[in-house]
Amino acid sequence: MSQKTTITAHDGTAVDVRVIETTDDGQRVRVSHPDDREWIVLVEPDGDVSVEASYRDGELADLETPAWLADELALLARPA
Repeated sequence: MSQKTTITAHDGTAVDVRVIETTDDGQRVRVSHPDDREWIVLVEPDGDVSVEASYRDGELADLETPAWLADELALLARPA
């Protein structure tokens, strides 16, 4: 079962983050925004964030990476 958490976009919207897999390179996560945008992102242990794919309405799309996405996921990579 994958781990799920919520992050907050800069406008206050709650966005779901689900861990797909954990590798030596970091965690691959699916970020699902309520407006039907999704991103598959690799979050490295040092906080670097790389978008691998993006989707709109379930279809592959070339979406802009919002600043909040990288900001919030980098925070998740930091040790508690």
